[in-house]
Amino acid sequence: MIINLYLDSDISNYANEYKIKSNKLLTELNRININMVEKYNYLIIPISIYNIIECSDHFKAYTQESKEDSLRRVGTIGGFECYLDIYLPPNEILVSWDKATSRNIKIESLLFDKKIEKQKKIKVMP
Repeated sequence: MIINLYLDSDISNYANEYKIKSNKLLTELNRININMVEKYNYLIIPISIYNIIECSDHFKAYTQESKEDSLRRVGTIGGFECYLDIYLPPNEILVSWDKATSRNIKIESLLFDKKIEKQKKIKVMP
């Protein structure tokens, strides 16, 4: 899946541009969840996407410092827990479930012989 965040209009400053892009990104992520029984609730994002979503009015940042180098919890946006991965490519988001939901889905897929994607890779065109 590809999410295009390109804007046709000329925005006066980056904060307004990033607010519009973050709203567009959140809308597209919610469209993924719209027909799902178990909704994705977990985002792994690169720093380039973090810079965009932190300007959103929907983003709630965590103030706790994390000692981990590669993956740290940075906040929530629209029901998604956001984790920053500094090694993730700048135009890619991983959408998944938390551990408890993932375990339940895995059990259900084994019991009912369903093939379910563990996570979804999304390309973002800034």
